Amino acid sequence: MDIATSYSAIPYTNEAVSDIICKLKEKIANPKLLLVYLTEQYDDVIIQQALTKAFPGAQILGCTSCQGVMTDEGYIGGNGLAVWAMRDYFGAFGSAIVSTRQSSYDMARQALLRAIANSGRPGELPALIILHASPGNEEDVIRGIEDELGIPVPIIGGSAADDHVLGHWKLFTHEQRSREGVGLCVMYPSCNVSYSFHSGYASTGLHAVATKTEGRELVELNHRPAIETYQAWMGEKFSDENSIISASSLNPLGRIAGQVHDLPYFKLSHPLQVTPRGGIELFATVEEGEKLYFMKGTEERLITRAGRVVDAALDLHRANQKIDPIGGITIYCAGCMRRVQHRMDEVAHHVNNAMHHAPFVSPFTFGEQGQFVGGENAHGNLMISAVLFHRD
Repeated sequence: MDIATSYSAIPYTNEAVSDIICKLKEKIANPKLLLVYLTEQYDDVIIQQALTKAFPGAQILGCTSCQGVMTDEGYIGGNGLAVWAMRDYFGAFGSAIVSTRQSSYDMARQALLRAIANSGRPGELPALIILHASPGNEEDVIRGIEDELGIPVPIIGGSAADDHVLGHWKLFTHEQRSREGVGLCVMYPSCNVSYSFHSGYASTGLHAVATKTEGRELVELNHRPAIETYQAWMGEKFSDENSIISASSLNPLGRIAGQVHDLPYFKLSHPLQVTPRGGIELFATVEEGEKLYFMKGTEERLITRAGRVVDAALDLHRANQKIDPIGGITIYCAGCMRRVQHRMDEVAHHVNNAMHHAPFVSPFTFGEQGQFVGGENAHGNLMISAVLFHRD
């Protein structure tokens, strides 16, 4: 079993994908799975056709990333195309996209069944699901997957992104392409899999109840316009601009997802913009009656935590025995990346060390999905999800 990565920063799609293919063929033969991450400037039609022709036996899942990508070879800002390839003689993989007028819940169930059919393992639970959907209804997507399977199979994923939150994201497999919908890959690898999902933010202790919500708009906190409470917590008033995506990146809202040794862990919601009635539009859905905590992070934590999340994935399965990493995937929030963009080379260094310099890929996404230590699959923002493939 082997994993290899390749990337190109060439701005022209034909040349970039040719560069990728040449590099991959030097590293790996006959991969069964390709995960493809690209910035919005690249032509997904050309990439899909070229990769399908070069690797006709491979399942493919592709997704756009915000303002760059990251691999074991470093951080690539601006234009970036990266491919993660897995060859596994005894393993099986299946990818699919469903893009219809149905609900996200129903699309997720259909995509899952189609991916399982493509894997050739009908009736068998996958060891892991890679999820890439268009932003907006990720909680329903996770619920659809879990209801179809009946048990919470680990999910690692990130919502499709573009450079400036303008809806220019793309999804594709070897079979189809779409801007909106649910894309996923079911994995039945022959190696061991470890995973981790963390926020890296701490609660300040300040909290309030969501007393009115509509979709992803948090309208009221403790019966006051949500922005009034949030600004009081921040200790500052925002400018007249509606967007607060950058100003709020170190201070998201957290909900308790579970506890370990009486210590809570949180899933985060990133404020996007202020609505005309004083509400806050979020990148995640909050339900009325939920308690929201004012969270705090630091740039230093954002830089080091990706490596810590990979370490946590290793620790969950280390059990006093040495393991041999084959490769991995990390999902890194686009909001966090933009906050520390000037220091992303340090982030790549920390992940490389934690991965023991095994090949990995990392897109920058508009929402992150993962499985917490308590077994809960969840969608959050400003988070990191990681999976490591390894031999014991």
